[in-house]
Amino acid sequence: MRSALAGTLLCCLWSAAAAQDQIVTFDEGPTSVTLSGFAVADAVWDRNRNESSMLAGKLAVSLFRPWSDHLYFFGQLTTLLGQDEVTGETHTEIEIDNLIISWTPPGATALNLSVGRFDAPLGFERDDEPLNLIPTPSFNFELARPAKLSGAILRWTAGPALGLSTFVANGWNTPIDNNSGKTAGVRVQWLPRDSYAIGLNALYGPEENGANQPKRTLFTGDATLQPVPAVILGLEVNHGRQPDAGASATWTGAVATGFLRFDRNLAVTVRGEVLDDPDGFTSGQAQTLSSLTIAPMYFYREAQQGIFSTIEHTTFRLPAFSLRPAVRFDWSNAPYFEDADGALQRSNVTGILELVYLF
Repeated sequence: MRSALAGTLLCCLWSAAAAQDQIVTFDEGPTSVTLSGFAVADAVWDRNRNESSMLAGKLAVSLFRPWSDHLYFFGQLTTLLGQDEVTGETHTEIEIDNLIISWTPPGATALNLSVGRFDAPLGFERDDEPLNLIPTPSFNFELARPAKLSGAILRWTAGPALGLSTFVANGWNTPIDNNSGKTAGVRVQWLPRDSYAIGLNALYGPEENGANQPKRTLFTGDATLQPVPAVILGLEVNHGRQPDAGASATWTGAVATGFLRFDRNLAVTVRGEVLDDPDGFTSGQAQTLSSLTIAPMYFYREAQQGIFSTIEHTTFRLPAFSLRPAVRFDWSNAPYFEDADGALQRSNVTGILELVYLF
């Protein structure tokens, strides 16, 4: 397995993270190939389970190749260690995290068409650790909306402050379609000033295995605000609905993230959220989930120029090295968090120490 993994990584050399809407610049000419990537290591402590673990958990490599001023390719291959939820056995997963062919028609630079697998164009959180300010995903990111889409997305820049995107995809986080229908969506984005971005999104389509009914609907809104260079605010709201056995299952969530930079190498991020799942559709039981995460950060040097360089819509440069401890408090109004004896509790505390290195 090690030989196969090494061969796969060396052959593909794909990278990390897709802030796909960012403007890309190249220092080595329009035909240069950019190779980059990241590695993640974690130490995690779980109060309820009374267990801790240390893990070199993820390695991602990427390749970026522009063919011309109008056409480029971006690919990312990610290798990560996971654990089977039933058996508890550790296994290695290799996935195509991003695969994008992007084309801007000559003479129509306001339009852009991308096909492949890409980050869902909504929300503040992203799938890859370097693009997030906290080392643990929110309930909303994991349960309330998709993180990845496989399909095509058409973007139109209607003016300096307004953009429109429409897309069609296999389904929520589905590399291979699980039915014969398609998920469609639209995003309207407003940029009222530098380092401010506000987006409204709608998604609609079948998401159940082997069936084109029922159709799922999701409305989301998000904002990225940087009022001063040292402060970043990320906001996200989600409301979903899907008919279920003659009734309608609904869920509603909201997330707020605040980042404060103290000096050249130190910052802290605080995130609070709530996810109301009264029908148990997203989480598996009727409940309201909430969490609070506090995450200091020590970082050193800046990442390279290009795709993987900043938090989208901000001036914050991604660090080449960052050490991110965090403590997360989770609550539910129903027993949900499993303890060491297999019983369910209404709360939990998790401690994380994450190291992220970009190359």
